[in-house]
Amino acid sequence: MFRGWNAKLFKDEFEIGYVQEVRVDIDESLEAYFEAGNRIANRFIEGPLNITGRFSRAWINTDYISLIIGSGPLTEFDLAIEVNTSMTLYLYDCKFKKGSVGIPQDGVLTEDYDFVATSVGIA
Repeated sequence: MFRGWNAKLFKDEFEIGYVQEVRVDIDESLEAYFEAGNRIANRFIEGPLNITGRFSRAWINTDYISLIIGSGPLTEFDLAIEVNTSMTLYLYDCKFKKGSVGIPQDGVLTEDYDFVATSVGIA
């Protein structure tokens, strides 16, 4: 879990907001491969990559969102999490699991939102 203003939301490569708390789970679905007659796994086979997460206490620039997506909901975004000054975790093509998001007038979302991502990168 990361806390603070180090997690930023992006839409079409433009920063549209930030989140105060974010949790990311990366599951590579590894399975142990055992040779016949051996009790010790000699390698692991990778399964499908599942990237899920949750964020809360987000601030979103509602003026910018209204310009780029009209009156529709925010359905896809990228998330950049600055872990320290030399490493940033990027989550690409994130989508909310629960559909649309209601954005209050002040732009601060206080509920928790679950999302999935298609890929992850570190820079």
